[in-house]
Amino acid sequence: MNKTYVIYWKSKVNGRTGTGTTFFERAEAERLAEELNRDYPEIDHEAREMSLAEQAQEALPVLHGEQVFP
Repeated sequence: MNKTYVIYWKSKVNGRTGTGTTFFERAEAERLAEELNRDYPEIDHEAREMSLAEQAQEALPVLHGEQVFP
């Protein structure tokens, strides 16, 4: 199986959004999103599949040794 899913999140408090950097298989990502929604009800989490192009784009800063966090 391919690990092509990431956790996308959006704060209900201030509207900030983000995407996790760890890739999961679909079932694992969906289970984690459900768990995170139970543990952190002020943040909406969902499993999202990333295309190969999106995965490559996400990897560029890491491959070039750049800081990933804004």
